Amino acid sequence: MKEKNRVLGWLLVFGLLGPGCGNEPSDENTDDTGSSGALATGGNRATGGSVGATGGRATGGDESGGSEGGRDPTGGRDPTGGRDPTGGRDPTGGRDSTGGRDSTGGRDARGGEETGGSEGGSEATGGDESGGSEGGGPAAGGQATGGAGGDPTGGRGASGGAGGGTSIPEGWLYTSGNHIYRSDGTVFHGRGADIQDTRSCWACAWFEPEPDEVIRRIDELTGVWKGNFLRLTLESYGADSEERSNGAVQWGTVLEDPEYLADIKTIVDHVGEIPGAVVLLSVWTDPSISDEGWPTEQTRETWRTLVDTFRDSPHVMFGVVNEPQSNYDGALDAEVWDAMNLTVEAIRQEEVREGSPHHIITVQGTGGWARFLEYYVDHPITAFDGVNIAYEVHVYDPESEFQDRFVGPSATLPVVIGEFGPAEGYMTEADCSALMERAEGLEVPYLAWTFHQRCPPSLLVDQTGSGCGIDMALEPTSWGELLMERLAEPW
Repeated sequence: MKEKNRVLGWLLVFGLLGPGCGNEPSDENTDDTGSSGALATGGNRATGGSVGATGGRATGGDESGGSEGGRDPTGGRDPTGGRDPTGGRDPTGGRDSTGGRDSTGGRDARGGEETGGSEGGSEATGGDESGGSEGGGPAAGGQATGGAGGDPTGGRGASGGAGGGTSIPEGWLYTSGNHIYRSDGTVFHGRGADIQDTRSCWACAWFEPEPDEVIRRIDELTGVWKGNFLRLTLESYGADSEERSNGAVQWGTVLEDPEYLADIKTIVDHVGEIPGAVVLLSVWTDPSISDEGWPTEQTRETWRTLVDTFRDSPHVMFGVVNEPQSNYDGALDAEVWDAMNLTVEAIRQEEVREGSPHHIITVQGTGGWARFLEYYVDHPITAFDGVNIAYEVHVYDPESEFQDRFVGPSATLPVVIGEFGPAEGYMTEADCSALMERAEGLEVPYLAWTFHQRCPPSLLVDQTGSGCGIDMALEPTSWGELLMERLAEPW
């Protein structure tokens, strides 16, 4: 199959093809395509993160990544995001810069004075209460919330914070200006890594779920490695998937498999017991996601279930999807925006129905595998006044690209770097060090890809040969050592 050949190509690019690299539980690891047989035998999705098969997209072609749930079924993607490393597009995108909407969403997109908007609408970017880069944000409760749709407490918090706004419930995160804040008014200095659920980047889909193994890895990341932020990737294939037909034990979505949802809740609840730890819950691989990597109505139904499950969890952020693909020229930015805005609206409506405070929601870059945030700078999310929205970017690029990827957007938007890591020919370990330095200077939270042994770029040494990795030693790779050393330094 075309998708399997793409895995082979990626493995060759990264020099990972060889004996014992496919995670197959048997020696029958080939099929008539000549691929590694990972799909048929339960081999790990070797590329898992934002870097994967070249797929012929090195110059930014329009391949959307296959037809299974809006993703390449291998989980693999080109380290460049399938684009010219220069970004591959005209800064204007050759299109109407407003996308047919008021480019400010009814307010000054730069966080200045209100320009009208809806009556009582919040100053969605916080005006001059952003706290700048010094870390001094508005006092807890000092965030103006405007009308009912903009109340970050969902109408449940105490009233009368500093500045006449609505106070933030204890432990809940919120956005103001271009930063994310804790409820005590300090800027959220989140840093850590992505970590996989019980399916484990496909490595464990052929075995019974082991939530305790995920918890063990979380404890290592937050304890020994000293991280305080993780992104939990939810990996589902669905009842009609090729994965299920090929014998996977774990395949169901949170809508299909109540035991899977219960395992996710157990894992997330454990994170809540770790002082100061925050988890970004990401719908990473899901059959509801479109071929272009966008959320659909079925994705919104998934989020309604997740909101119901985590309505009272202040340490949880919601990540709408993984990575909108292609769209290198920005021609589809407005459509991606619409899909994201509708999903934010669905999440907020469910929070209101449940009486829950508004969680931070991250919306992902509009193309290039979540690399591009510039459309949001002039078109921030407007659903429920755009309150408590952060903008997630995935960076597999040299330092020369940082200005476009996150430095520029973070001047006016709350940005989260959801993935980054060394990718041969595109991002070096030196670039990764520079990213962490720059992000901390800008007070931008960041997450390294990934706390796994076979989901490149991996932070852990593979101690399994071909197994699931239960109870294996959690030894850092060179990339892992780099992150570990950074996390040991104060921020």
